[in-house]
Amino acid sequence: MKTDSTLELKISFFLRAGVIFAGVLIALGWILKFRLHLNPFFNFQTYDPIPLQDLVSFHRQRGDYAALLSYAGLAALICLPLFRVLLTAFLFFRQREFALAAIASGVFLILLLAMGLGLEL
Repeated sequence: MKTDSTLELKISFFLRAGVIFAGVLIALGWILKFRLHLNPFFNFQTYDPIPLQDLVSFHRQRGDYAALLSYAGLAALICLPLFRVLLTAFLFFRQREFALAAIASGVFLILLLAMGLGLEL
């Protein structure tokens, strides 16, 4: 049982490090955006529904790495709950709690499906 609590602690540290990493990426992107542009909120004055793939390629073509850093941080932050559910399912499998592992795996698949249906590429 000691190894399982150690594994839970490692998962906890991984999630904390992931949140800090995502926050640093977002903060760096915003700081660079503030330094490079006079009015960084100009893009938010009107809403244009642009698919994510087009938006990322647009920023890549322009060399707008500040926006790309912010998007990478947001993607990391969004993926952290997925990793948490996946690691929890792994932990339940390891502890031979197969009913809880199946539930966690089902939640993981539902989250993937929901994110896939909500993402417009």
